[in-house]
Amino acid sequence: MPDSRWKWVILFCGLFFFSFDLAAVPGKLEKNWEIGPELYHAVYEEPGVMKEKGMLYGVKGAGEFHDVLPGLIDMVRIEASYARGGQDYTSFLTGDIDDIEATVFEVRGMAGHDIEFSGAVLTPYTGFAYRRKKNNAGGLVSTSGALGYDRVSNYYYTPLGIAFAADLDKGWSIGGSVEYDLFWNGTQKSRFGELHPLNSDLVNDQDDGYGLRASLRVAGKLDETFFLALEPFWRYWNIGRSKQGIYDEYNDFLGRAVRKTGYEPANSTSEIGLNILLLF
Repeated sequence: MPDSRWKWVILFCGLFFFSFDLAAVPGKLEKNWEIGPELYHAVYEEPGVMKEKGMLYGVKGAGEFHDVLPGLIDMVRIEASYARGGQDYTSFLTGDIDDIEATVFEVRGMAGHDIEFSGAVLTPYTGFAYRRKKNNAGGLVSTSGALGYDRVSNYYYTPLGIAFAADLDKGWSIGGSVEYDLFWNGTQKSRFGELHPLNSDLVNDQDDGYGLRASLRVAGKLDETFFLALEPFWRYWNIGRSKQGIYDEYNDFLGRAVRKTGYEPANSTSEIGLNILLLF
């Protein structure tokens, strides 16, 4: 495991535990639950190889609780999201394919500590998260005649972030977060078996990369029970070249499958979008 990952953990833990010397304000937030649609424009790129971009639409839900655990940790948050949409594939090597169905599922569990700072609440937090994305290109054909295939990526990472919240006048509030995502491990599965019965799938391990994200939330009171929040956000992943993987590929000239090696190129993902949330 690269030493740089542990440097981030140590740096964040120093900030996290230093905050315990400040005045805690547990239970500051009024609402524990949130749910609503999210939409975002996603761009996935392997420099010099290919690019995919398009809109995804889905739903996000979360539960956040304060002052529920004894001791130093007084914030617990669990959130999940699912989005689906079409992405257009472009490559000078293999041609173009429009409207590839893509799905993204993510679940995150976090714990933190509320601290009072200049009339607001800051919450350093950390936890563990899982992200899964699937591209359903199997059965599609590009403009150059290349056959498409499904791809599935899995990311495991630790969020290291700081959230903030402040009440405004007349039932309004403002908040948001900034976050560094410590990437532990990932796998990329390319389903080459869809291209020929004698092919095998290629699975690549990924252990180099990081993520970033930021959001800003403005919420207004609807009545005594519900708030409506608008939350623009930005999410980014930068993943290095994977380890080599082994797969079998059918060779027309030989009339049989040949053992080969392959890797997942370095890539980046950028997502810009909006959550519309009902808080209660």
